[in-house]
Amino acid sequence: MFVLTRMLMVLLAGAFLFVPSAVLAAPSPTSALALDAPESVARGDAFPALAVSDAPAKSFTFSWLGKTYEARAEQVSANTAAGAATRWQAVMLLPVPLEEKESARDLAVFTGNGKDAHAVARKIVFFDKDRPVQKLNVDKKYVDPPAAEMARIKADRELVRQALAQRLPERFWVLPFVRPVPGDVSSLYGLKRVFNGQPRGVHKGLDLRGPQGQPVLACADGQVGLTGNLYFSGNVVYINHGEGVFTAYLHLSEILVQNGDRVRKGQVIGLVGATGRVTGPHLHLSLLVQGESVDPQPFLTTGNARGNNP
Repeated sequence: MFVLTRMLMVLLAGAFLFVPSAVLAAPSPTSALALDAPESVARGDAFPALAVSDAPAKSFTFSWLGKTYEARAEQVSANTAAGAATRWQAVMLLPVPLEEKESARDLAVFTGNGKDAHAVARKIVFFDKDRPVQKLNVDKKYVDPPAAEMARIKADRELVRQALAQRLPERFWVLPFVRPVPGDVSSLYGLKRVFNGQPRGVHKGLDLRGPQGQPVLACADGQVGLTGNLYFSGNVVYINHGEGVFTAYLHLSEILVQNGDRVRKGQVIGLVGATGRVTGPHLHLSLLVQGESVDPQPFLTTGNARGNNP
């Protein structure tokens, strides 16, 4: 897991409050803007970045990997040694693709326009986690889909693409995410799979053990963006948590929400199953950040709780 600053530990605790400027990267003498993020992140992980401004701001624009992402500013206040202070801040979750080739990239944040514009940047260094290899001998039907199913598979991919293109400007997620089922990990994110002696790519999700029919909980507040039955994934629920963050729950035996539903952190959204191209019941959890599938595990609570059910 990436190394977190003290500020980011506050984020992971779910307390999105003003943090004294001594904890933040120091702004330049002519700027009221500061930016904090981890110094290093593993390829395949995501990380939270926090922007804070002393001056009023309506939004912040984060620039990362050649793209920009806008986040609404929140006004916060706190008591400091110098007295009461008001700040404007925003947090954004950003990905490092598993296939990233560079050793480091610059993260920048901007606020304001024209003469009032300010910017600050910092470098994020990348490293590799140890990704194990899993060798399995399985029935050929689990490896090579029939030609007659290719049109359906293509249509499924388009449905998922359209769902992930939906952008909610509000941020509904708060870290850490609720663990959707209490079971331990059966297949890690980034696992390199070999089926019947042939390499079959990388596992872009986290498989969690669970018996047939076990309740599956929403990791965070959000809006259901997609439900249905897909060829590979079986019964699925995709939840849009805002600001480009989605979670997906695959192979469900039953779906208990509908497209467009607002859900709460810890709400039961489905039941564990073995639908789709799998050999037994479990939950495949995906975390998709700004269009990239990243490792959910660093952001999950260790336990499973329903304390925030509506």
